[in-house]
Amino acid sequence: MAVLLWLIAFALFVAPFFREQDSADPEGVDSSVRSELDRPFDEGIKTFEEEYEPGLEEAIREASEEWLGKDSEAAKSGDLFEVRRIQPGRLAYEKHCVGCHGSTGNGAGAAASHLDPRPRNFRQGIFKFTSTDTGQRPLHRDIFGTITRGLKGSSMPDFRLLSEEIRWDLTEFVRYMAIRGEYEQLMLSLALEDEEIPDPEEIAEIIFDRWNPSTLKATYPAGPETTSDEASVARGRALYLDAGAANCQTCHGETGIGDGPSATQFKDAWGYPIIPRDLTTGVFRAGSGPEDLYRSISTGVNGTPMTAYGSSLTPDQIWDLVHFVQSLSTQN
Repeated sequence: MAVLLWLIAFALFVAPFFREQDSADPEGVDSSVRSELDRPFDEGIKTFEEEYEPGLEEAIREASEEWLGKDSEAAKSGDLFEVRRIQPGRLAYEKHCVGCHGSTGNGAGAAASHLDPRPRNFRQGIFKFTSTDTGQRPLHRDIFGTITRGLKGSSMPDFRLLSEEIRWDLTEFVRYMAIRGEYEQLMLSLALEDEEIPDPEEIAEIIFDRWNPSTLKATYPAGPETTSDEASVARGRALYLDAGAANCQTCHGETGIGDGPSATQFKDAWGYPIIPRDLTTGVFRAGSGPEDLYRSISTGVNGTPMTAYGSSLTPDQIWDLVHFVQSLSTQN
């Protein structure tokens, strides 16, 4: 019996990592599980070159190397990413991350089709949990935090046992893959949209502006935590249910179990179905501490329908919501 259990465990958790990396649809997996929005990069290249003109693949490869390669001005200046961390970060990534996120960071590693939610595709530049404004790129410490603590309730483990130096190397390499991947993806998207190969320099200016560390600022918490008491919880509940305020019950349901009237209608930015969090479990991807919850409410969750309330609610109101959400898990 023990031998059988070991074989089952090997088949589920180890064997997937020995398969070919980054295939669009791993052998035996129904291609319909892949979202149209998460279509493999190579497929988009092929579509463009068949319908419009050849040469896009080569143009993207050359432009990507020119603007973001190891000898590029971006690399030499060091303003966009720390070049010295790229190679050690790459080695750490290949050791710890490639099986799920894939060798190019496209979220299509060998084990990806066996995981739900699927591993993140970094190449679109979208990171769910950031301390920056909604839609903005993450700070270094946002990615570092995710690597360090993992994402609870998902297959993303924490890497606290890795040295801090290695985790910073990983952070920089993930940023590098995301910056370069987003550059290449944007070139492809605009080529398909405009039916011609775009100007590489214009794309570089857009991407550099999005990822410039000097322009990315944390936006939370905007005020110190208020007292967590029955009055704060009651105010938070009122905001939660108020259609003119937070209106959280539409998605998360009146009792917070994720069964609101709109709960089954959503997809994420990668085109996959997504359901609202069951707030009563106390399990939250980016942490369940007060500041973790404040961040998610204030800045939203990028790539999902979870909107940001930092500009529509006061800091004190957000803290009231935090205290109410915390109270939901203590009732069980």
